[in-house]
Amino acid sequence: MQRRFRAPLTICLLPLAISGVQTACSAAGPGRTSVLLVTVDTLRPDYMSMNGYDRSTTPFVDALIAQGYYFEHAVTTVPRTTPALASLLTGAYPHTTDVRTLTDTLSSRVVSVTEVLRAAGYQTLAVITNHILPRARGLARGFDIYDMATDARNARLTTEAALRGLERFDSAAPIFAWVHYIDPHVPYYPDPVVAGAFDPEYRGPYRFNFGNMVPPRHPFPRELAKSTVTHRNPLSEALNRHVRRLYAAEIGTLDPAIEHLVTGFRDTVGDDLLIIFSADHGESLGEHDFYFDHGDYVYNASARIPLAMVLPRSHPAHGSGRCAGWVSLVDVVPTLMELLGREIPLRMRSQLEGRSLVDCLAGHPLPVKPVFIESGHAYFPELVSRRVRFDVAGRFRAVIRGDWKLIWTPFQSEGLAWELFNLRDDPQETRDVYAPDHPELSRLRAALDDWISRQDPADLVAPRAISDEDRRALGALGYTE
Repeated sequence: MQRRFRAPLTICLLPLAISGVQTACSAAGPGRTSVLLVTVDTLRPDYMSMNGYDRSTTPFVDALIAQGYYFEHAVTTVPRTTPALASLLTGAYPHTTDVRTLTDTLSSRVVSVTEVLRAAGYQTLAVITNHILPRARGLARGFDIYDMATDARNARLTTEAALRGLERFDSAAPIFAWVHYIDPHVPYYPDPVVAGAFDPEYRGPYRFNFGNMVPPRHPFPRELAKSTVTHRNPLSEALNRHVRRLYAAEIGTLDPAIEHLVTGFRDTVGDDLLIIFSADHGESLGEHDFYFDHGDYVYNASARIPLAMVLPRSHPAHGSGRCAGWVSLVDVVPTLMELLGREIPLRMRSQLEGRSLVDCLAGHPLPVKPVFIESGHAYFPELVSRRVRFDVAGRFRAVIRGDWKLIWTPFQSEGLAWELFNLRDDPQETRDVYAPDHPELSRLRAALDDWISRQDPADLVAPRAISDEDRRALGALGYTE
C-alpha cells in the first residue's frame, strides 16, 4: 500500500459488534461530524486525471482526494444505478436489498444509513439528478428533503439545488447530504469549450456532443439506434475515439460543479465535514465490443468505480494515502458508521455484507476478502454474448479475490461458462486464462458458490413488472429504444 499518512496510527478504532461504540469515541469528537456523499453516475476511475488520463478531467476532485484516502480497487455490486446505490446506502448486496433492476423498490426489511443517522439526530438531504430514482424506489427513506430532478438537470444546476437545500437546515445540527450527478451518462453533452479543448483536431460528426440534451432529449443520435451503437458498433475508430473524448469532456465539465458544491458545504457546515466521493458504476467504451453503455456485463470497464474518503482535520483518523486491495460499495456504510463513532443498530447489523475499511486509514493493509458483482437486466438480450438465460438466475456473476477475477455464465456449457483473469498482469481483462485445472479456480468457485447460496431461489426467476412511467424514464435515459 502506498501511503503518506499525516495522522498518528493510534486512531479511534471502533469494534462494530460491541455496544457502547458511540461513547468510545465521543471524546474525540466525530459524533457531530456532518457528511457529504457525492456520487457521479457512470464515472470510470481511469478517466480521472489523478489516475493517469491524458487530459485534465478532474483537477479539483484530484486535489480533494489528495486530502484524504483513495481506494485504488473499488467495484460496484451491479453496473446499474438503482441496484448499486441501494447497496451503497445499505451495505448489502442486491439479493438482500431486493433491488436487481433499475425500477425495483428497496426491501422494507432493509435499513438505510440515512434512516439510522436521521434517528440519531442528523438532518438529511438528497439532491438526485437521475429520474429513474423517484421516491417510490425506497432510496428516499430517511431523507428530510429528497429533491429528484424531473428534467435534464446539468451539474451546475445540481450543485445549485444542493446548496439551496442546505440553506434550509440548522447549521448547529449535523447534516447527512447525498448529491448524485448524472453527468457523464449518455448523452455525452459537455461544455462545447471543454469538448473542443479535449479533441481540438477533430472536425467530423458529433463534434461537440453525442446525443441531445435539448428537448426533446435523445440519449443517442437519432440516426443511430442504441442497440446498433452499443452491441454492433458501426462507427469508425476515429469517431469512437472522439466519442470517448466527449465522455471525458463530460467529466471535465462536471469538475467545477463539484468544486462549487464542496466549497459551499465547507463554508456552511464548517471544518467538521466528512466527504465521500464515489460512483454507481463505470462505463464500457468499447471494451469487449460493448460501447457507451453499462450493465450487460461484469467486466471492469463498467464495474470499477472511484472511492475516496476525506476526513475533517479534527477527526482522529485524518490523513491521506492510497489503499490497495479490492473493496466494494457495500463497505461504505460500515466504514462510515465507524468513522462517525456510532454504533450500528442491531436491525441494520444483520443485513450488512460489507466490512469497515478503517484499518486502511490507520495504515494497515486490508485483509484479502472476496467482492462480488452481478450483471444488470439486459434490454437487448439477443445481443448479449455468452449469456444463456435472461432471468436473474441467468445473470453473469463475478468474484474478485486478490489478483484474480472469475466470471461465471450460468447455464452455459462448462467450456464456455468460466472466464479467469489475472488483474495484476491484465487489468483490462484481455487474456482469459481459464483452464479446468487452473490452481486459482477451485478457491474462486468456492467463494462464488458460497455467495450465491445466500440468495433465495425464488428471487432468481421472479418476473419484474414495470409501469408505463418507468418505461418512459428508461427511454429517456437511453436504456430502451
